This record gives sequence, C-alpha cells and structure tokens, in this order.
Amino acid sequence: MDSRGRNYNLANPYLFWICYWLIWLFLFSSFQPFGNAVWVATVNVAVQGIVAFVTIRFLIPYYLEKRKYLAHAAQVAILICLLTILFMKLTEPGLHLLPAKREIKYPRVFQFGRMYFFLFVIHIISTAYKFASDRFYALQRQSELLREQLETELQVLKNQINPHFLFNTLNNVYTLAYLKDDNAAPMIMKLSELLRYTLYDCQADRVKLEKEVEFLRNIIAMQQLKSDAYEKHIAFETSGVQPNHFIAPLLLLVFIENSFKFSDLDTNPDGYIHISLSVDRAATMHFECRNTKKLLQSQEPKAGIGLANVSKRLKLIYPENHELQLSEVDDKFVVSLKIFRL
Repeated sequence: MDSRGRNYNLANPYLFWICYWLIWLFLFSSFQPFGNAVWVATVNVAVQGIVAFVTIRFLIPYYLEKRKYLAHAAQVAILICLLTILFMKLTEPGLHLLPAKREIKYPRVFQFGRMYFFLFVIHIISTAYKFASDRFYALQRQSELLREQLETELQVLKNQINPHFLFNTLNNVYTLAYLKDDNAAPMIMKLSELLRYTLYDCQADRVKLEKEVEFLRNIIAMQQLKSDAYEKHIAFETSGVQPNHFIAPLLLLVFIENSFKFSDLDTNPDGYIHISLSVDRAATMHFECRNTKKLLQSQEPKAGIGLANVSKRLKLIYPENHELQLSEVDDKFVVSLKIFRL
C-alpha cells in the first residue's frame, strides 16, 4: 500500500500542474501575444509550484508540525517576498489585462502586494491540502491496520475450531475402535474427507454454502454411525441453497457439535436432534438446530468456548447483518441463526 501511495503522490501532481499551466496559458493568451503568454504563464505557475512544494515538504514538517510558529511565519514571509520579487523581475512590469489598444500599467507597489497576497493564498491552500491528505492517509492506514487485526483475529478463531472438531471426532473413532465396531473404518474414511475440507477449502474467507452443507452432512453421517439411536433420531433438512451462495467456513459446525455433545440420545428414546438450513429469495439464510438436552447439563451449552467463539466470529464477519438466538424451552435447546444477504 505504501508503494502504491508513493506512486500516486508522484504521478498525479505532474498532471495537475500541467493542466493548471494550460489554464493560465489560455487566460493570458486571450489578451497577450502567445509567446509572452507562454512565458508569463510559466513563471506564474512556477512560483506557485515552489510555494506549494516548499510549504508541503519543508515548512509544515519542520516548523508548523513541530510548533515552531514564529519561525514558520518568518519563513513563509521571506519565501513569498523573494518569489514575488523574482516574479516581477522575470515578467514585464505592465501586463495587458484587457484586449485594448492602451497598455494598462499598475504601480510597482500594487503589483507587489497583489502577487504577494496571491502567493500567500497558495500557501494557505497548500497547507490545507497537506493536513487534509495527511488525515486521509492516516485514516486509510488505521483502516488497513484494523482490517489486518480483524483478519488475524478471525484466523485465530478459525484455528481454534479445527482442534476442537478433531478432538471430538477422534474420541468417537476411539470409542468405536475400542468396541471393535464395524463402523470404525467408515468413520475414519469420513474423517479423512472432513480433514481435507478443513485443511484446504476452509482457507478462504468464504466458501460455497453447498460445500459447507456437504461438510455438515458428512459430520452428521459420521455421528449417525455411532448407534441406531443416532441414525434414527438425527435429521438434517436443507432447501433453497444455490451455487452463488457463500458463507464463512466452519461457522455452523459448533452448533451441531454442541447438539451432539449435550443431547440425550444415549438415554432418552424420545430424544432427537433436528437441524434445518434454508435460504429464501432474498438470500437470507435461516439455520435452526433443535435438540433435547440432558437435564443435569442444561446450562453447559451456553458456557462452552465454542459458542463464544462462533458468536465473536459472527460479529466480526457479519456485523449488523445477522441474528443469533440461543434459547432453552423445557427440555429442549434451540439455536436460531439468520444471516442476511449471503
């Protein structure tokens, strides 16, 4: 960004001063011989350019910004005085200001005062430009630093999810392997596919919602291998998902993992986990995860690091663009999430 900013500063002033010189040339050539107009326009723009350059490059950084106000005022007065004298030496004392036969000559003091005031105005404009541009680049840099900080924080939050997910999955694989269950091998195969997705596809800021849905289906399918109760009482329904819908990766994983962790499918024959995801015509995603919960652990889902993590990611990625509700009704825990304008 700095290199681009320097190129911008070097290239554009040249174009500005050339156009500015052409304007002065047009004005002077309308009532003076062209050769004289070229000379006067060149000297006029040159002394203005010197005032602007010295003001921006030296007077403000070395005097005004260091609060050397008296020295700054003296330097400005001397600079403008010298340039005014130089301008009057290099140009004719009398300028044809009107297309008339009679040459109009002004007193030297009047010409000096007029040019001095004009160059002082150029100094004021240059000072205002310097402070405005410095303010603009400071805000731009601040915005860039904030963006880098948010990206770093998001990456840290994303990295926290993968070990958490891997830890839970390996626990399930270990349990099946320890029990010598036939589903251990298929679960390991699905784990390989899931790890491939998290290691490669999830490096982008956004992934296709289709791929995220497929990832969640594999997570659920792997969980359903644990027992018949899980296979029969876990449901996942989707609708309205299109190829042009994108979402932050691994955003919904925590909600589903929590439903697995805190559901009572192992002990309650009427227990269930119902997960639904739909996208309406306004490209708003509606996600809901509803599960029966263990009565002795009713407060644990809210206290987990996973929900705090995903809540923070939502605020960083979708500020003012999402609605998240966590609720407990009787023996059920419900997560409801809306993300607007996918």
